[in-house]
Amino acid sequence: MEHYTNSLPYELALTSRVLHEAMDMFFKNNDFPVSPDEYIILDCLYTHPDIIQMELAKMILKGRAHTGKFLKSMEEKKLIIRTPVLQSSKIVMRIEITAQGLEIYNEINKTVTSYIKNICVVPESKIQETIDLLKSLREDTVRQFGIKFE
Repeated sequence: MEHYTNSLPYELALTSRVLHEAMDMFFKNNDFPVSPDEYIILDCLYTHPDIIQMELAKMILKGRAHTGKFLKSMEEKKLIIRTPVLQSSKIVMRIEITAQGLEIYNEINKTVTSYIKNICVVPESKIQETIDLLKSLREDTVRQFGIKFE
């Protein structure tokens, strides 16, 4: 039998941890006005402008309450605004990036995009294939084990 420490899940876990630490260091070294988590939220809001908090929480694999704490902090920093809207007979909070938030996001995004190109060892022709494979593995694992981030 194969040892766990020689398995794909183990290597993915280690790689994920290393990349997470590298991103934290990158943000600290560049003295960005937002954390990596806040940047990820801004990126999600930018690419999904009609997203609500519950959907955002699922997207970033954080609980709804934890996501709410990030959003509250970001609202206090004037990066986003939240507005109550009626959706399917329920009131939900619509989240929008402010002009200030968009300016910060765009500046950081240029730097992050360049950083990722420099550290990415996957050949350009294989990047989307690798992303799709990892996404499929993640979604299948969530489905198989009934994993929920609440």
